[in-house]
Amino acid sequence: MEMLRPHNGIIILKIPTDLDTENVVSLQPRLEALVDEHAENIILDFTNVSFIDSTGIGAIVFLFKRLISQRRTLSLLKVSGQPYKLMTMLRVENAIPFIENITECESNRSA
Repeated sequence: MEMLRPHNGIIILKIPTDLDTENVVSLQPRLEALVDEHAENIILDFTNVSFIDSTGIGAIVFLFKRLISQRRTLSLLKVSGQPYKLMTMLRVENAIPFIENITECESNRSA
């Protein structure tokens, strides 16, 4: 999983594949380490994600709750297709912002 730091205080994680049960098992330790080892806000880049299941949703919600408890933020970048449909049906966007570019994240943080 590629990690970028485009601005001070933000880490972008490019999710390389779908967020299904099999892939989340290998991704989860990386997400937990990221929360423990870094103090930045996190953006998950969904550009390469075409499928998400309940395990993937659970991993995102768990990450969101850990970050919120530390007064940090989580945003989801470029969510589309099946992940967008499922997450909007579950109203994930009411808690975790969906963004189309990094500028939106910066304006959300300053608001």
